[in-house]
Amino acid sequence: MLLFGSQPGEAAEKLHVVTSIFPLYDFTRQVGGERVEVKLLLPPGIEAHGFSPTPRDLVTVSQADLFFYTSRFLEPWAEAVVSAMGREQGRVVEVGREIIAQQVKNHKADRDHSGHGGIDPHIWLDPLNAVEMVNVISNILIKMDPDNGGFYRQNRKAYVEKLYEFDRETGKSLRNCRLKTIVSGGHFAFGPFAERYGLKAVSPFKGYSPNGQPSPRAIAALVDNIQNTGSRVIFHEELVQPKIARVIAEETGAKLLLLHGIHNVSRDELERGETWLSLMKKNVENLKQGLQCQ
Repeated sequence: MLLFGSQPGEAAEKLHVVTSIFPLYDFTRQVGGERVEVKLLLPPGIEAHGFSPTPRDLVTVSQADLFFYTSRFLEPWAEAVVSAMGREQGRVVEVGREIIAQQVKNHKADRDHSGHGGIDPHIWLDPLNAVEMVNVISNILIKMDPDNGGFYRQNRKAYVEKLYEFDRETGKSLRNCRLKTIVSGGHFAFGPFAERYGLKAVSPFKGYSPNGQPSPRAIAALVDNIQNTGSRVIFHEELVQPKIARVIAEETGAKLLLLHGIHNVSRDELERGETWLSLMKKNVENLKQGLQCQ
C-alpha cells in the first residue's frame, strides 16, 4: 500500500506514473519533483506516431499508479493501455481531452494551418495549451496524493510562470519577421504553435502518419513557395530521416534546420537533460533564422 502521508521515521513511497510521450513525461517531472517517479513509455529515439506497446509495456503500465496520454488522435494505441489498467479505476488520464474537445467545438478541424484537415493532435506545442496540460497533471497528482498537495501546487505555480514567460518572449521574437510562413519538409506538427503566433505553415504531407508520402505536385508546390518568397530555410522533423526536406533543399538551395516537435527525444537528448522548454527555445532560435526575424 502506498504511504503518501508518512509519519516521522516512515519512508513515503512515491507515486509511480507512466506517460506516453515526452511532453507529458517532462510536465509530470516538473510538477511531481521528487514525490513522483516518472517513466516514459516510448523508448528514446522511437518515433511516436508509429509506436505500438509491447506486452511488457502493458505490464509496466498496469503496475503504475497513473498513466498519462495526450489523446486518442495522437496515441490510438493507448486504448490497449486503457484496457490493461482499467478505465473505471480512474488511473488512466487523457490529459488533452478538454483541449481537443474545444478544438472540435471551434471547427479548427476544418481550417487548421497545416492544410491537412482533421484534428491536429500536437497541442503541447502551444504554450498556453501546455499550461492547461500542466494544470490537469497537477490536479490529478493532488487528488492521488492530497497530503503533498501544497508541494505540487508550488511546483505547478513556478513552472507555469516559466511557460507564460516563454510565451511572452516568443511573441516578441516572432513579431518582426520578414517571412510569415513556416516551410516544412516533414509531417508538420506546428499548427497550434503557428496559430498562436500569427504564422502560417506549409508541408507537402497530408495528415500526420509517418508512413504517408507526399505527391510530386505537393513537392513542386513547396519548391515554388520557397522560390517565390525568398525563403532560405526548410525545416525538418526529429527522429525521422529528412528525405523529402533534403530533396527540396537541394532543388532550392535552402538550408535544413530542425523544428523539434518534442513527441519524443533521442537518447543523447535525454542524457543531456533536454526539457520541453529547452527544446522549444531552440525551435524559436531556428524559426527566427528561417523566418528572417529582426
